[in-house]
Amino acid sequence: MNTGQMLLTIGAIFLLSTVILNVNRGLLTTNTTMITNRYGIMATSLATSMIERAISKAFDEKTDTAEVTSLNQLTLPQNLGLDPGENRNDPNLFDDFDDFNCYRTIPQRDSLILDQNDPSKRIYFNTYCQVDYVDQNNPDLIKNQRTWHKRIKVLVTSEAMEDTIRMSTVYSYWRFK
Repeated sequence: MNTGQMLLTIGAIFLLSTVILNVNRGLLTTNTTMITNRYGIMATSLATSMIERAISKAFDEKTDTAEVTSLNQLTLPQNLGLDPGENRNDPNLFDDFDDFNCYRTIPQRDSLILDQNDPSKRIYFNTYCQVDYVDQNNPDLIKNQRTWHKRIKVLVTSEAMEDTIRMSTVYSYWRFK
């Protein structure tokens, strides 16, 4: 083998090594993206479920069993949250939308099991809710007075996720004459 053939062989080995390194880097990046997306989908699902659970309730404690015709009949902004007889650890007892104000999930309930045989391989999600009265023309503007519109913001975090999932919706009270 002469010097020219030796240089071609070394060049070929260098090119092959470069291709193998790039393929491995691509596989690792793809795997990381898939795992991140999996956690994001789970967190989005948890946030959506929380919003759906909240909007399935009455708009206000006062509208649970009767019609309200005046804003003065609604719950005061500083009283949004749990009502007497409701338990923070049991959202099934909630009867209206604003009961979810300051509600936090118990992390052991919302988890993703990575390995059935190893309980330490779980991803825990924390969900936090905040309910406020908002302006009808600008739902991002929190009002310190009663309005016909309430917004719930749901935050879902996990140590395994880089970002926090934030979702919100506005729930309005309508009455028909």
